[in-house]
Amino acid sequence: MRSVDALPRLNLVFELAREARLVRVVKGRVHAVGKAAGDLKDPLALWRRAFDAVFGMRRQLLGAKSGWHTESMLFDAYEDVLPDILNTLYSLPHPMPWHRLRDSVDHAYRGRFRLGGTAPRMWFDDAHRDLRVVLDLLDELGAVERLVGPADPVYQFLPLSAGADDPAPRNPAGSPTLTGPTGGLVPDTGEPSDGPVELIRLTALGTWAVRARLLDAGRDAPLIGELAHAPAAGLLGTLAEHYDSDSARLELDQWVQAHDGPERAFPLLLDAVRTMPYRTRGQAMLETLCAALPEGEGDRFALPLRRDPQLAPLAIGVLVNRGLLAPENLTEAESLVMVAESMVQYLEATGPARFGDAIRTQGADFREALDVALTAPHPDHAALQDLRDAAARLPRTSTARTGRRPGTTARPTRGGKPGRGRRR
Repeated sequence: MRSVDALPRLNLVFELAREARLVRVVKGRVHAVGKAAGDLKDPLALWRRAFDAVFGMRRQLLGAKSGWHTESMLFDAYEDVLPDILNTLYSLPHPMPWHRLRDSVDHAYRGRFRLGGTAPRMWFDDAHRDLRVVLDLLDELGAVERLVGPADPVYQFLPLSAGADDPAPRNPAGSPTLTGPTGGLVPDTGEPSDGPVELIRLTALGTWAVRARLLDAGRDAPLIGELAHAPAAGLLGTLAEHYDSDSARLELDQWVQAHDGPERAFPLLLDAVRTMPYRTRGQAMLETLCAALPEGEGDRFALPLRRDPQLAPLAIGVLVNRGLLAPENLTEAESLVMVAESMVQYLEATGPARFGDAIRTQGADFREALDVALTAPHPDHAALQDLRDAAARLPRTSTARTGRRPGTTARPTRGGKPGRGRRR
């Protein structure tokens, strides 16, 4: 062979080793890099070097090989698109169909290069070819695997949560996802998704490596089981903010097992809700706990809390939100408590300094609801006192000067209009 280009696979391995800083070329001779000697004895560390090297191999993989060959759009966007693809695969619970991955990347090209609807089809075909080259290398490395089967129905549309200029867009699960020019939904191209299609997913090794890169970049990448020994409040707070329902269920199950089963674990979780000083967050924690339990079990868990002397306001809110309790089925005392709870949470959201302005913008009905809340039998006396203090700083209204009981309306006098007496 007159040139290493005649041995493309050997050349690829050599370029990979050089990009991984295992070897270097000095005056035409290849030398081992001394600092990498330790990783040569550690297969996992050596593999991680090779995986990380792929992110720097744009020119070796996709560069022009001759005068007539030109680089594709993927060549220009490689450093952004490759991490985005792998982060998306990391965030998805099901293998991704090739045509959905391809179309989503095309959507990103249109935003990045400001392409209109008349962009030549050849540009996209060249980018698809190069994307296949990259996936082939990742497949051979063992970072991704490709299989054939039916696509999950979730891929009828792929949600995009941000525009192309957002450096770290996230999907509802909290993980990075592919971006489009304006966000929204990437429409399906119409290719069949109900029959067998090519599917792509990360391997266990690839998942480990992508997570490590996310953590190295300071991104959030939760791992199921890492909260098994976290405090109860920390567990529920993290599940509420960063986990989807399936992941939350798995994480909660491992936490319960690590705390000697449900009989010991659930009282700890409820105590964490009871002691949470912020009621808005406490309700979110309780709702997360109920949602993370298996179907039906969360409802059975929440229903008895309606009679809990301390958790009742939060529990009733959760039951109403989950459709297990209709507002018209509340008792009179529960209705008063829920009015007070809504006002307490409203004060918590606005803060004492802005509470007065917020109340004034809501109108007379809202002020009457505040008056009702002040007399409600709410179990959180400290929160209710804060509400009374905030209400005392409000300017007096005509409602306050009438001497009527809060929450009542004026009774019409005989023969007159409502609220007015006849002149004597």
